[in-house]
Amino acid sequence: MQSGAGYCAAPAYELYLKGELLQASSAYLALADADPENPRPMMNAAACLKQAGRYYDAARIMVKALERDPQNPDIYSELGWLRFHQADYEGARSAFEIALKIQILHSRAELGLASVYSNLDEKEKTLAHLEKYRQLRPDFSGVDYILAWNYMNFKMHKEAEEALVEALRKDPSFTEARLPLAGIYARQGKFNEAWNQYYRVLDYAPGHPVASKMMKVLEGKLTKQPEEIRPPFRITKPLVMEPLDALASLSSSVKIRVGIGTGNTGKQGRNNLLRIKSFEGLTVTGKASGKVYATIPPDETWTVTHEGDKVALTAPDGTVFGRFAGAVLVKPVKTGGSVIFDATSKTKNPWFSGADRQYRGYIELFPNGGRGVGVVNVIENELYLLGVVPSEVAPQWPYESLKAQAVIARTQVLIRRARGGQHKKDGYHLCDGQHCQAYKGKSNEANTTTNAVVETEGEILTYHGRPAYTFYHSNCGGWVQASKEVTGWGDSPYLVTKPDIAPDKRQEPLDPWDWHLWITGNPQSNCNYPGRVRASEYRWMKIIRQKDMTFRINMDYKIGELVEIIPLRRSPSGNVNTLKLVGRKKSVTVTKEHLIRNLLGFSSLKSTLFEIEINRFKNGKVRNYWLYGGGWGHAIGMCQSGAAGLAGKYDMPYKGILDFYFPGTSLRTIKYVKKVK
Repeated sequence: MQSGAGYCAAPAYELYLKGELLQASSAYLALADADPENPRPMMNAAACLKQAGRYYDAARIMVKALERDPQNPDIYSELGWLRFHQADYEGARSAFEIALKIQILHSRAELGLASVYSNLDEKEKTLAHLEKYRQLRPDFSGVDYILAWNYMNFKMHKEAEEALVEALRKDPSFTEARLPLAGIYARQGKFNEAWNQYYRVLDYAPGHPVASKMMKVLEGKLTKQPEEIRPPFRITKPLVMEPLDALASLSSSVKIRVGIGTGNTGKQGRNNLLRIKSFEGLTVTGKASGKVYATIPPDETWTVTHEGDKVALTAPDGTVFGRFAGAVLVKPVKTGGSVIFDATSKTKNPWFSGADRQYRGYIELFPNGGRGVGVVNVIENELYLLGVVPSEVAPQWPYESLKAQAVIARTQVLIRRARGGQHKKDGYHLCDGQHCQAYKGKSNEANTTTNAVVETEGEILTYHGRPAYTFYHSNCGGWVQASKEVTGWGDSPYLVTKPDIAPDKRQEPLDPWDWHLWITGNPQSNCNYPGRVRASEYRWMKIIRQKDMTFRINMDYKIGELVEIIPLRRSPSGNVNTLKLVGRKKSVTVTKEHLIRNLLGFSSLKSTLFEIEINRFKNGKVRNYWLYGGGWGHAIGMCQSGAAGLAGKYDMPYKGILDFYFPGTSLRTIKYVKKVK
């Protein structure tokens, strides 16, 4: 049999990448006619037809492919899925059973057979095959989710609860598992637990209609106060952990302005009330006047509120020390001190309600219109990185990957600080969230990441003498995609499409058939790193009901009842870069990466590296959508999990890691010039 890579160079493959799926299918079938013994082009044609929503035609081609390769379990398995999604359960069962006779350990056929028996209401057989599937994919959170889905259908609520808890242990961001778990708790009268789960849903899917409604319903039934159910993280004493004194080890560096408590777009949340303190004591100074308005003793908490168009500062005894129309600076009395924000349920910004926050440098407070009190952390760049690196990667990861992260995070600061920064109008260079790069301050620092910053002090990544665009993401799912493939990301010669595999191996882009097997399987990759990286970040799945998907999409696009979702343009990595939504009223095409991720379900998809299978009733109406995906993030630049894999599996130094993900770039050490802002 000819390999899939042989067909990637053909015009058929280019048509597939462009989303011209019916033409791609025809081109693959022409290849099949020219090579009458080879099943591969027929399998590729079927994969294109399925993506275009032509399940019946795809199944017909699969049957013909079996005439050429009658002992291929993957073809039988996928034929079974095509029939299953058309509600042909007997035909699906036959295909899955043959697949398992040929290959007894075939995880996807086991899942298929379990799904068939579930729809035939044969509980014992369903659970038996799901248990086999669990044994074959033990780390896959989707296993427990599907188990729970079936337990719920069979009214086995205790077992469903256990499966959902296990799914969330493997993947805390699995919002679709929290909703049914909350429902189970509510039916059991565990209202506190139910409220907590709905609250967690809103962490990942702000504004979720069901969670928002149910939290209000449950409020009158709680036996504890919300802050007792979800107690905030408290900072009660100075952190003593530094065998390396970062302040003494690092040179003075440029100061940057970081917006604190920002949302998905990098804008500040509503800060109506804040509580500040310090272990060392604080001074409050007018930014313009330089006048010291107040001195806050150590361990004493003062309140900052927004009153009209001013910032008010109040002592514990109720004394108001000033109402300021301009900015004030809150600075630690001692060098190396910090400013702490006490968590309070009275604030409207979730960032300051769930945990105490501690920051080096100093804090600037200013009236911020409808957003209340503006909060900016003014801090030296290298000290800022001490809080960034452990917020972006696990401090327990292989050390060379931490150094690589320190270099690209530092480079990001230079890029984002240029010309006043992307958030210049907001009053800061960078935000503290994923919109720029995560920054959780001093309380999140760790010895390993601090050492990584110190050892790489001043090092940045450059291309032809200029700072490189050092984009990075959590997990690429096995392939990094080029920036030019994604709308609005530009074309940088060092941001290329490449497989995230061992550095001494080569792999061509996968054809449609092999890519389908790859995304639904568990292939080897740098970022597939059990024990260090969550398996749920590498491979994930969702099952979303038709009415939920229709509701969510109509929140943004009034297309009426959803009829079809068709992934069109793909990167050679497999990432979906154009998505077509077909509704009863109209169709829309979505091309922005973040919009594609945000549309498909109430919580954002982890990435655009996914495949959709549409499940229908016997009458042809859509029942639900099965999404199989991989990775977490935009998949451009450095795969953080892959960097951990390169360092841990292959002992690659950080310079080699950077060269792997940004080929053609080089390291340069910058000299800081101390500035006073």
